[in-house]
Order: sequence, then C-alpha cells, then structure tokens
Amino acid sequence: GAQRLDAAGVIVELNVGDAEARALIAPWTKYITTGLPHVSLKLALSLDGRIATRTGASKWVTGPEARGKVQELRAKHDAVAIGIGTALADDPRLTVRDLSTLPSGRHPLRVVFDSRLRIALNSRLVQTSREVPTWILTGNDAAEDAEQALSDAGCTVVRVPNSAEGRVDVGAALRLLASQGIVSILVEGGAELAGSLLATRLADELHAFIAPILLGPRGRPGAVDWAGPDTPAEAPCIVDPRWELCGRDAYVSGPLAFPARG
Repeated sequence: GAQRLDAAGVIVELNVGDAEARALIAPWTKYITTGLPHVSLKLALSLDGRIATRTGASKWVTGPEARGKVQELRAKHDAVAIGIGTALADDPRLTVRDLSTLPSGRHPLRVVFDSRLRIALNSRLVQTSREVPTWILTGNDAAEDAEQALSDAGCTVVRVPNSAEGRVDVGAALRLLASQGIVSILVEGGAELAGSLLATRLADELHAFIAPILLGPRGRPGAVDWAGPDTPAEAPCIVDPRWELCGRDAYVSGPLAFPARG
C-alpha cells in the first residue's frame, strides 16, 4: 500500500510514532511472543534502601501521593502479586479503590506466592476472596489440609513446581498465569519475590518509590533480596528513566534492561 501511494505521488512517511506504538503494545507483544505475562515490579524504599524499621514497621514508608500512584498502576494490570512475606507483614487488600478507573470494572486478580501455604485464614486477602478473585500459588509439597481450608474460604490454590531453593518457581508460575489469560502483572513485593524476578531476568519494567527518610542499618532488608551483579556495569537498569515527584517521594520508572551475559 505504501508503494502504491508513493507511485501515485503521495508522500508517505514510515515509522511515525514507532517507539511510542511499541511501548503501548509491549505487554501484548511479550505475551504473544513468549507465552509469559509482562511483569512490572514495584518497589517502595527509604533513601538507605530499607523497606521497614528494625521492629518491622512498614506502614507507611512512602506518602499518600505515592500510594495513589500505586492504585493507578494496579488499575492498568490484569493481576497484582505479592510474596507471602508481604502478605504476613502488611495484611494488604491489593484492591483498586476507584473501580471507575478499571476498564473492565473489576479488580485485578490477586496473586500470592506462598510455597508452604502460610497465609492466615483471617487475612484480608482470604476473607475477601469470594468478592475479589484470589489465587495462592504454592509448591508441590504444601500441606493438603491447608489447601482445602483456603479453597473452602474461596481462594483458588494452584500448585507450581518448586525452584532449587524450595520456593515456587517464578518462571513456571508466570507461564501458568499467562495460560489463564493474564497479559500483565504488577508485582508489589516482597524482597525474595523481587529478587527472583531480577535474578531470572523476568521483570520487564520497574516502578520505584523512594521516600526521603532513613531507616538505619538495622532496618529490615532492602526491597530486593538477590545475589546481584559483580560490577555496576552488569547491573540491570531502567532505560530512559522517568523521574517525577509524588508528594515528598521520588518516583522513577521505565523499562528494564539486562546487560548481555559474558
């Protein structure tokens, strides 16, 4: 078609807005070409890289404006996921407050990575699982009685192969979610789950909220628990980072790039 227009004397410009278009369909592109969902990793941390005080207090490291931005991020994804550590420490709801911001009018699927089914039956996630779909991804060796109790409460318990460390294999879990139509997922923590995503190079995008506070060296570990690179040159980084202020907090986001392995 472009050739015919050009031959007829019509000026044709190609690749207009190419980068913007590719960014717009990035989740769908990954989903179709790899069979995996597009993964956005969200972190909230202090200036010295901590996610909680030495007593474990983590509400709230960041301010209300940053939490409002997280609500917007949730609304843009098919699923929201956390690790069991975050579920136990924060007892979150993982819902979207303003349903009018959701294209489907429904909350994203809530996902908990819980290799040993330690989530409490009286947690807010379990207690509201009949209103908002909630999946618990667990290992093959998790207790059957715990699985039955969670299923009776309204959760969907899905067994996933274990990793070498005995946790839920993140790659297998993401492939399973994609097979159920999950195109995009926002992972909100904790440190082990974030570290697994970075170590396996499965995170596509990073959203980091940095609060202007210091929690000290005895504060809880950083937002990411992994071995990390040997040198700064080998570190994953945000491509063309976007910086903005969310109230008093700094917010940096953008697609992640992983240096080629040597």
